[in-house]
Amino acid sequence: MDANRMKKAAEWFYGNIFRDETIRPRAEQPAPRVPALLRTARSLETDSWQSRESVFLKQAKLLAAYEDDYAYEGHVVRYFPTYQSLTDHELRGYFTWRTGLRKGDIRKTSLSFAFLYIYELINQIGVSDPMDGWRKLTGFRDAYGKLDGSIFAYLDRWLVDYVIYYALDSNLLADSPQVVFDRSVTVLEHIKDQDPAKVLYAVKQLAPRWLDRSRFYAEHRDDCDTIIFRVLRQISDHYDARCKKGFVEQYFGVSGEFQVRLFDTAVFCDPLKKRGGEYALDERCVYRCQNGLWTVRKHPVPPRPNAKLENLLKTIDALMREAYGDRHPIKCELDTKWILGLIRKETQALLAEKKAAEEKKITIDFGKLAQIRRDAAITQDKLTVEEELEEEALPVIPEEAPPAPPETDSPLSPVEYRLMQCLLYGRDLGWVQTEGHILSVLLDSINDKLYDSFLDTVVDDTPAPVEDYIDDLKEMVHP
Repeated sequence: MDANRMKKAAEWFYGNIFRDETIRPRAEQPAPRVPALLRTARSLETDSWQSRESVFLKQAKLLAAYEDDYAYEGHVVRYFPTYQSLTDHELRGYFTWRTGLRKGDIRKTSLSFAFLYIYELINQIGVSDPMDGWRKLTGFRDAYGKLDGSIFAYLDRWLVDYVIYYALDSNLLADSPQVVFDRSVTVLEHIKDQDPAKVLYAVKQLAPRWLDRSRFYAEHRDDCDTIIFRVLRQISDHYDARCKKGFVEQYFGVSGEFQVRLFDTAVFCDPLKKRGGEYALDERCVYRCQNGLWTVRKHPVPPRPNAKLENLLKTIDALMREAYGDRHPIKCELDTKWILGLIRKETQALLAEKKAAEEKKITIDFGKLAQIRRDAAITQDKLTVEEELEEEALPVIPEEAPPAPPETDSPLSPVEYRLMQCLLYGRDLGWVQTEGHILSVLLDSINDKLYDSFLDTVVDDTPAPVEDYIDDLKEMVHP
């Protein structure tokens, strides 16, 4: 009975659900009409004995000036793209994009198209000379890189190879990582003869991380820079005097010779067919070609900032915070005793220098300059009057000498006491000049000696006693 039920179910399924149908032919995209020049370029792909690079270079030269206007909206993904690896649709799409690019219409496209254009330039396709190629490569990097930054990781490296392979001016690579590294290391290697500012710039190129984010460094930049320079110079002296390896070798290793492939991971066709030569990127980095194989002698650029130098900078920061009493201490990264002692010694020396300089500092109160000028003018007038008086005829000497001042407890000298008698009681002052005294000097001396008692000037330049103090002065100076 179960068998009959299953049989009926099968008959129902095949009669109502499953039916044989004719397979419909797949609608194929019509093949584009390929222009004659592209067909000629395609014909170069038939020789199986040629390398991929050789075919690419021949096709690229043939199509160097080719332009197209083809509606293509697809997305192409090819690793190490060449014309040969593209379909006819894709190939015409690429040349349409390149036509617009050369006319200034820079649009984002498939990354494969962007790399194919770069491959053309590094193989001298569409350029008048290597320098023209350099300008077009850097122009494309700057413009297209804003649309797709994926090209930077490769193109920046290939630009270095481009300058080396085509022997362009090394100044074109003045800002490349290798040149910046070499330049900075050379400064530290000759630290004894370097300006502190130049040394600090080199340090920040080699180990920028800690100093960029340290709050203490931002608040005490000049002091920290001074200690960093002094410590590095003494560490360099220590290694030079006591160790086989100098400061640079201790912190950055030794230079070595390495085999290198220019334009690695690019479709590069060696258009110059170089078999020998030498190119010095700088004094520390030299490339050599022998039998078509390239080597380089250099200090390898580390993938990250120098950890050993970063640790030293952080340790200097930590010990300076300790000496300055900073409220946010940090842990020292180094435990080498002679380096720790050196940092502490230099920090204390700097603090002592700052304290001594502060004690010697002369403070000028500019608010008192006006009073100083007025006093100087009065003194000048006095001197002028006295000079005029000296030029006049000597006064007649009185027949009778003035009485001697009585014995008193006054702080004034006998001459000053006598002068105050004359001013308070209306007597003649002719004796002052006759006896060789200077009136202004006597008046200043009187004011100085009586200042503690009156806390003010008691005699003016007239000369005359200040009216408010006449009675008190007469109690001190009797007739």
